[in-house]
Amino acid sequence: MNPFLLKRAATYLLVLAVALLINFFLPRAIPGNPLEELTGGIGDLPVAIDARAMEALRSYYGLDRPISTQFADYLTGLVRGDLGYSISYRMPVTPLLLNRLPWTLLLTLVALSLSFAAALVLGTGSGRGHRGEMRVLVPAVFLHGMPPFVLGSLLLLAFAVKVPILPLSGAYSPFVDSNAAARAWDVARHGILPVVVLAASCFFPAYLVVRNSVIMIKNEPYLLMAEAKGLPERTIRYRYLLRNALLPVVTFFGARLAASAGASILVEVLFAYPGVGRLSYEAVLSHDYPLLQGTFLTFTLWVLLINFCTDCLYVSLDPRVKEV
Repeated sequence: MNPFLLKRAATYLLVLAVALLINFFLPRAIPGNPLEELTGGIGDLPVAIDARAMEALRSYYGLDRPISTQFADYLTGLVRGDLGYSISYRMPVTPLLLNRLPWTLLLTLVALSLSFAAALVLGTGSGRGHRGEMRVLVPAVFLHGMPPFVLGSLLLLAFAVKVPILPLSGAYSPFVDSNAAARAWDVARHGILPVVVLAASCFFPAYLVVRNSVIMIKNEPYLLMAEAKGLPERTIRYRYLLRNALLPVVTFFGARLAASAGASILVEVLFAYPGVGRLSYEAVLSHDYPLLQGTFLTFTLWVLLINFCTDCLYVSLDPRVKEV
């Protein structure tokens, strides 16, 4: 493997080790515990229970053991691929996460792909001095300055309440036609509003990165030589200009993709979207330690994997990195 990638992989393994420590101890630093939420009148058991029953529950979920023993059991479970047992959902954490993760991936990947595709096209045109830049900047600045929950609430009010052409919440209708095309269309309709909110929140920074990168290199000698040779405009734009302008864009895209997992929490909660972000929100409310650990670990692995893939892509785009 490339020495640069080996160094980065070693760094990410160290970060993962530190994250595992934080992942275990941080949920336990939050005031309260899962049994209080479960039996305090707001959970599934509407009445308080006596001390003996509480101790039995603590023993059943392993909360009565020393913290060092619980941590050792947590690490042992990770080696086996066992993330524990959710106290609030009363089921293993691993299948729960595997059921929710595809929805988060669908939401974030579609939103970021759309926003960055638009940023590449519009940012390249603006960087090369084409007219009409203000028609992009004004709405982009307006949307970027609006908090996602405000934009999402306005879209829900406009297109799901006042003019009910889109679903109000969820990712699919419970009794949709079994036809595959009908199911796909139903999922697409439910995803339009959350995708628009996520895409709007990251379009403007991506647009500025592309635009500024193109401005910095558009007067480079190799581009002037390509124009002097009379090469087609399409070849100059995509083979010479955009390829070299992609280096900072790739870094920014990787950073936004890594951060999208956290950004999706608010959007998923607002639209009642059944992803990992909403699951982590529910885990915080219920103080569900195993579920919190599972969701935090998912976000950690997501960030590390995206960063490593970004490094690999950077090496392929810039041969100079191979010499580091």
